[in-house]
Amino acid sequence: MDPGFITIEQKEEEILTIDKYQSLVGALLYVAVCTRPDLVIHGRKVSKPTARDWMEAKRALRYLKGIAGLKLRLGGRGNLEGYADADWACDRTDRKSNSGFLFKLGEGVISWTARKQQCVTLSSTEAEYVALAEATKELLWLLKLMRGLGEDIQQPVTVYEDNQSCISMLSAEGVTRRTKHIDTRYNFVRDFYGSGVLNIVYCPSEEMLADALTKPPGRIKLQKIREEIG
Repeated sequence: MDPGFITIEQKEEEILTIDKYQSLVGALLYVAVCTRPDLVIHGRKVSKPTARDWMEAKRALRYLKGIAGLKLRLGGRGNLEGYADADWACDRTDRKSNSGFLFKLGEGVISWTARKQQCVTLSSTEAEYVALAEATKELLWLLKLMRGLGEDIQQPVTVYEDNQSCISMLSAEGVTRRTKHIDTRYNFVRDFYGSGVLNIVYCPSEEMLADALTKPPGRIKLQKIREEIG
């Protein structure tokens, strides 16, 4: 997608080929959920599409055609690890943030998600904290799955986060009156962090693999992320 697509306010008229647009977005979503995490930014808008929405959907189709030979590579050695990221207040209509996370086992990605957050966050730190909570819930499910498959996953599992303030909130010293309003259902991250189930490690934004799950990156960055996630 055009990196500025989700930030530029659209004032165009609705297109007449709504059925074709929704059909194409549905097909792209199927591919994104099953095999192609580099496409998950699509499908956020399925009603009242504009000409720019239609153009970006066709851009994704051309992208897939050009790299149809790529396959998701699984296997390799290495422990389970995750990446969590958020794009704060990126939706101009309701100012809700996007959460994105992915988990790698060995050299391949085995789980990825990109979704709009249910609440409106008041800062980028809070948006990142919500995304980290969503990633933690997925991690707990993956650990249960791995136990059922007989896989030995070493704990704590490393989850990379690119917001230093978010990481500081995991300690009691990081909680201030500005963060007390955060819903308690997200604070269970601190419990699992303290019990040794997961370890949160800072990751610079330019190395954050989940960045492509929250916003459309530029071509060079997309190619780098696509290669590193396998």
